[in-house]
Amino acid sequence: MTTEKKLKRTMKPGRKLEQVRDGAAVVFLRDGYSGASVDDISREAQVSKATLYSYFPDKSVMFREVVRAAISDIPNQVSFDQYRNGNVDKALPKVLTALAQWASSKPSLSLLRLMTAEALRFPQDAAEYERAVFAYVTNPLAVMIDGWIKFGQIKAHDVGFSARQLIAMVAGQVQQDALFAGSVPTKAQREEIVLGATRLFLSAYAVPLKEAAPT
Repeated sequence: MTTEKKLKRTMKPGRKLEQVRDGAAVVFLRDGYSGASVDDISREAQVSKATLYSYFPDKSVMFREVVRAAISDIPNQVSFDQYRNGNVDKALPKVLTALAQWASSKPSLSLLRLMTAEALRFPQDAAEYERAVFAYVTNPLAVMIDGWIKFGQIKAHDVGFSARQLIAMVAGQVQQDALFAGSVPTKAQREEIVLGATRLFLSAYAVPLKEAAPT
């Protein structure tokens, strides 16, 4: 039986476990896996190293538990459900604004940075992160686009492809600026990104309005 499976059988949920995990999350998300020390985690969690090791006898197991908790929180950070029944021209900018806000949030950027840095060391966790983004962001957007097709508001097409395009245009641009330029786009800059993506999507897929019949 692996160390991780043994841990799952003996780990007791509760306030102290959450305290240890929250402290570890702060350090891992800030310093990465290699830069995180047990001393720093113990200090951040405000527990002794003995208490920390009683829950997580291995640093890698602690890291994976932190990553899983962060990934499981994604659906609490972003949702498009409230815009599901709106017309595409009104709903899409709101959907993309929610996407941009999530993509530029500290939790989202920290997790993306961590998964990018540690993908080779923890490929299973990187794959789990990718699956979560698909399940909670890409697929819901594709389902919404499919609904607009069924209502005759946009042309039939590969909704998975256009959902990925929109995410690349909005989340990709917002996160690239934050990760490489070192600054999160302002609200005005996010609005400009959202407007540009909305216009491109509608110009490619919107069903032209029929000309009014002459009276």
